[in-house]
Amino acid sequence: MNYKNIIPLLFISSSLLLTACQKDTDVFIPDPGQVSGPDTNWVATITAGMPVTILQNNLLLETYTDSFEVNANLATVNATAAGLNINFPPFCCQRPNGLTVSGKVYLELLLLKNKGDMIRMARPTSSNNRLLVSGGSFFIKLKKDGEELQLKPSTYIQVKFADPQPSPLMKVFYGDESNPNQFNWLPADTAGTASQVIAGNQFYQLYSRNLRWVNCDYFYDTTGANRVKIQTELPAHFTNANTSVYLVFNEMRTVVGMYGEPTVKKFISGKVPVGKPITIVVISKQGNDYYLGKQISNSGLNVTGNSNQSVPITPIKTGLADIKAYLGTL
Repeated sequence: MNYKNIIPLLFISSSLLLTACQKDTDVFIPDPGQVSGPDTNWVATITAGMPVTILQNNLLLETYTDSFEVNANLATVNATAAGLNINFPPFCCQRPNGLTVSGKVYLELLLLKNKGDMIRMARPTSSNNRLLVSGGSFFIKLKKDGEELQLKPSTYIQVKFADPQPSPLMKVFYGDESNPNQFNWLPADTAGTASQVIAGNQFYQLYSRNLRWVNCDYFYDTTGANRVKIQTELPAHFTNANTSVYLVFNEMRTVVGMYGEPTVKKFISGKVPVGKPITIVVISKQGNDYYLGKQISNSGLNVTGNSNQSVPITPIKTGLADIKAYLGTL
């Protein structure tokens, strides 16, 4: 055997193999369902097909469903699984055209007592940028023959739910759903018993003239100069098209939405009081992957010249089930 010929052949073969391996490492082939590269584009309008909307839909809580008869008698729904007890007065419902409804109607119920559940349903506790402290918010939808029903004018329902430390400061607020990307709570008209909250012995009893989203809150004092806006410092590919950000107050049941500002490419809160322990929660969907970021801080730290507090956060890849579990701890 000619060993002089074998050595050059081995050298050439090794060189070819090394070249082939090097060529493969230079080519990036994304996994199925993954984005081909970081998307750093911010958008002026959030649409239904964007990752952030899909993310929000994947976080939604399941509503409790039931049915009852609307007739000349008071109807009581004891929805223990939903945590709500509701009294519906006789013939309380009407169709969108104003016709009174009778017979079986179907309802969907949801009670939010946990700050993480408020994030999952995108229902922060603010009213025209003023902070609210929530005693609990709930959702009630009534339907018949596929139509969503309304309460008749001057009719109210009575809703009761448990709370270990009810506050006598609570008032009724109704959900303003006119802006799908920025939910808002509006104070109810205080005339009559239809907008009252009674703080009982470990429960709230509330009178509502509206269906859908209703909240039991009081305004937190955010007046005065000692306030600050909080903004995120995130990696470039966490944008308003794929990411949601919330400011959670650790010592009270208050959640603030931090909304994306495309001009500065940051998520920014409204003005909040300083000196409060807070947690900034970042949730994102990119390709088939989910990301979670959380940063504990105090409001008023590291304030810049424009009276904004910058909070750096680097979210990490996290399973959707683990994100839901974390939100349940808030």
